[in-house]
Amino acid sequence: MRPRLPSHPNPLILVGGVAAVAALLFGIVQVSGTSAPGSVQLAHETTTVPTPTSLPSAYAGSTPDGDPGRDAAKSLASAAEAAGSTVPTATPTDPVTEQPESDGRTGSGLAVGAPTDITAPVGFEVRRRITTAVANIPNRTSNAKFAASMRKLTADSPDFVLLNEVSKRSMETILAKAPGYDGYRDPAPDQTLGGNQSMNNVVVWRDRKWDLLDAGRVKLVDDDTGYSGGKKFTWDRYATWTMLQRRDGAIVSVVSTHMMTNPARFPRQHGKPTMTRVQRYGAGMDVLVETVRTLAAHGPVLVGGDMNSHPNQGAWSAAPKMAAAGFTYTKDRGVMYLFAQDSTRLKETREMRIASDHPALVTTIGMRRTGPTPAEPTDPTDPTEPTEPTS
Repeated sequence: MRPRLPSHPNPLILVGGVAAVAALLFGIVQVSGTSAPGSVQLAHETTTVPTPTSLPSAYAGSTPDGDPGRDAAKSLASAAEAAGSTVPTATPTDPVTEQPESDGRTGSGLAVGAPTDITAPVGFEVRRRITTAVANIPNRTSNAKFAASMRKLTADSPDFVLLNEVSKRSMETILAKAPGYDGYRDPAPDQTLGGNQSMNNVVVWRDRKWDLLDAGRVKLVDDDTGYSGGKKFTWDRYATWTMLQRRDGAIVSVVSTHMMTNPARFPRQHGKPTMTRVQRYGAGMDVLVETVRTLAAHGPVLVGGDMNSHPNQGAWSAAPKMAAAGFTYTKDRGVMYLFAQDSTRLKETREMRIASDHPALVTTIGMRRTGPTPAEPTDPTDPTEPTEPTS
């Protein structure tokens, strides 16, 4: 015999019915073309993305009133309370370590000048060591030799790899030769005179350790006119910048650049330029320094690349310009540099043979709490938090 149904409706069945009706109404609203709160309208589709309900301490209290994500969270909590249950919610002061990733800027760096807006929080002082490889792998390099060079550069899992003269290769090709890494360069080439240099510089990072916050390209030099092998050239010069966040919350900016061919050795120009090549180089370094200062407001900055100058050539050259901005450097026997702020400490640097007319430069730096704001307190007994020597 069948069991008799209870004479009073089950409250769970009522709650389930209410939920089903709500889901049906939500579906009708979606079909009618109205987006749910906290969603982003894309071309021809609506994608619902989670809206964070907590912010880092540096951002605490900065969320504007009427935030649709926050309103949606409140509505959900009210509905749950009416149904006799609770939904845990975060407060605006809850610490958040990681920030949403950015896809970078498309079509940036088309005019000379430093970036004026950065989409990222202000980070804390950065601890622990960071290893960076800097390499110029010319476009003329064969595919096999390029692949072999990338294997060598990534074999010891450096945090960052800064590449120059790789405009011939797509980002897909570069990253295919660097498993475990992600990378960035502005995807839109500069179509103006001299813009064939705009895709030369790439920043690559370990994707299990770092996330992209913001990125872009900066034009340092416009219409540098000179001679190479007796032939005229007009080349602009650029820097690719990335702002990255480590999984422990540390924010570091990394800049890959390739400066003008040495103007002291090759001063000759064509046309009717208004500046000498030395003056143009110095002005380009001024833009790079301004870029670095903008980025440094958010966290430590590393700058590397083929600088095409030597420290003793004059105040216009790369090393004196960066020293005046508070940066020290390590370099190879030629013109490959890595710059870091004076407060950091060089741990190790070495040259590596790759398929290039320049050796790669691989450098490990102790960050020594470098950064714009004091570090968050950590548990001194935590074995995963090594500290750097104070001297």
